[in-house]
Amino acid sequence: MDVDLRGRVKNTHLSPAQCLLPLFEAIINAIHAVSGVSGAMIDVQIERVAAQGALTAEEPLTATPVESFIIRDNGMGFTERNYRAFETCDSTHKAAQGGRGIGRLLWLKAFDHAEVISYYVEGGKYWKRSFSFVLSEKGIEDHEKTAVAASPNSTTVRLCGFLPPFRDRCPKSSRKVAERIIEHFLEYFVLETCPTIRLLDSDGVTDLKSLFATEVREHAETSTFGIKEKDFRLTHLRLKPIPDTQHRMYFCAHQRAAISEPLSGKIPNLPAVLKDDAGRPFVYAGYLASNYLDEAVSPDRTRFYTSEEGVFDFADSVSWDEVVDGAVQQASSFLAPYTAPVGQHKHDVIREYVQNKAPQFRVLLKHKREAIDRIPPDLPVEKLGAELFKIDQEYQVELQEKYQEIVTVDPTRVLEFEEHRDQVEHFLEEWNEVGMSKLAQYVAHRKATLRFLEERLRLRQSGKYCLEEAIHEVIFPLRTTSDDIRAEQMNLWIIDEKLAYHYYLASDKRLSQMPEAIENESGTRPDLLVFNTRAAFVDSDPPFGSIVLVEFKRPAKDDYTDEENPIIQLYDYVRDIKAGKAKDRHSRPITIPEHNPFYAYAVCDITPKLRRQAENAQLTLTSDSHGYFGYNVTLGVYLEVVSFDKLMDDAKKRNAAFFDRLFGNE
Repeated sequence: MDVDLRGRVKNTHLSPAQCLLPLFEAIINAIHAVSGVSGAMIDVQIERVAAQGALTAEEPLTATPVESFIIRDNGMGFTERNYRAFETCDSTHKAAQGGRGIGRLLWLKAFDHAEVISYYVEGGKYWKRSFSFVLSEKGIEDHEKTAVAASPNSTTVRLCGFLPPFRDRCPKSSRKVAERIIEHFLEYFVLETCPTIRLLDSDGVTDLKSLFATEVREHAETSTFGIKEKDFRLTHLRLKPIPDTQHRMYFCAHQRAAISEPLSGKIPNLPAVLKDDAGRPFVYAGYLASNYLDEAVSPDRTRFYTSEEGVFDFADSVSWDEVVDGAVQQASSFLAPYTAPVGQHKHDVIREYVQNKAPQFRVLLKHKREAIDRIPPDLPVEKLGAELFKIDQEYQVELQEKYQEIVTVDPTRVLEFEEHRDQVEHFLEEWNEVGMSKLAQYVAHRKATLRFLEERLRLRQSGKYCLEEAIHEVIFPLRTTSDDIRAEQMNLWIIDEKLAYHYYLASDKRLSQMPEAIENESGTRPDLLVFNTRAAFVDSDPPFGSIVLVEFKRPAKDDYTDEENPIIQLYDYVRDIKAGKAKDRHSRPITIPEHNPFYAYAVCDITPKLRRQAENAQLTLTSDSHGYFGYNVTLGVYLEVVSFDKLMDDAKKRNAAFFDRLFGNE
């Protein structure tokens, strides 16, 4: 099969942020080549862009961009087998070592070309092989293989012509390049399987193993623990954070990291980046090793043999979950000094949020501490409510299960009575606290609703008041019925607590649009029409205990016409309703009796024109002068005109005891 190298390279993704990945691919090839070689050595040399003019003392040669990398090793070299593998795109030659056969494609993604010279021994003879790897039809150009005199094995790969934008993202400092190499090949350094690697630049030579020992290993710690008499050793590292890194646990076998798992969500209060005692940011890496893991790893070191039950398939097995949990527990203990302040800050934020905005979740702070610990510490405050709601729902299920256990206990087990009584008392304590939290939520909702309504009643910056629809919407959503919305969306208690116990309610709907309650062809549209539940349940009784009408008007409105007279409007609604037919409990139409009680509320400010209309209707002024009331004998309707001030004041008084208890003098 022919391979279009240009197309293959074009379709190979490499972002500028991964500019050093081609270098890493060349280094890993060298590491594999020197495996098992006595005195294994890898040199990485930096070649820089020629400086334009003389450099100043403040601008050393190492400040110029990188032009090329040279990677030398004393490994086995480009033998015939290795060369054929190099020629084969997507080769599986190194699959057992984790190779994917595409590393050399990255060379041509970030560099103009690569030059290779290799000295090796094969068939009892010494050979030199050289070629160029370029973005051409064949890919390999100028290939030569010649016999040479005896010489030590060595391979040199030169990645030539660093291309923008990759060169632009490459660190200029050799120290930074050295650190990036260590970070990428960290497992080799941690598990002490790394050959000697030196970085050569114009400012000298850096031994990466020595750099790792002083900068990383010196700050590493090791803990040991046992699971079912099996010994495990965990190396804890604090690493400088780089893009796309996260806290991870590496599970090693035969001094190689086989698999890894992220620790996010496994350790409480673990942010994306931690800070040490000096305030330096770091990410955590744990390397777990054990003879037990050496025995359980697959030949390709990509997984551990486990059964379907999560247990290793040999005697004295330890489940995989036990291995993970043991390692995570050790990591959690190591990180505790760094996560504790994060957790405390998070709990302070959550406590303040609960106290000020969501008191219904206060019980969770006491009884669901572990669940709250699982909330990510860097979660935005605006998302806290959703997380606490999830925990609260879990807690409700737990309490229901406890309740079922308690009520189904065998009463004949007298010997365990004391234990049962303790369980009951503990359950009731939690149950009562949950009930108090729900009450607190309800009271907080009422206070917030009244504040919101009070704001809408104020004069706007435009010099006008809100329309009546804005007030109406707070009490009950417009153009809906009680079958359309949830109970918590209804704030009928602002008008009258009893309105919550209704059979059917329509908000800003025409009478002809209420087939669930009445049959009526009228196009009139009351702001609120409430059919209350009957007192008795026999077919001969009236269908509703009473019918309530509410009409809202704009605050401070005083330009009433005869058609807009809220008192006349309410009386006309009563006439229209009586002209229709109600529905019985079998949804059959029946006539609304003349004696069926009606209650009507006009909610508006008592302005001069409104006062005149109330007097014309022979209504009586209330003792506080904030409203009128009266009974229309002809229509059988009791009517109240309630000012917004009185509406707010009465609602606050009815809830004052609860507000004081929950919020104090706020």
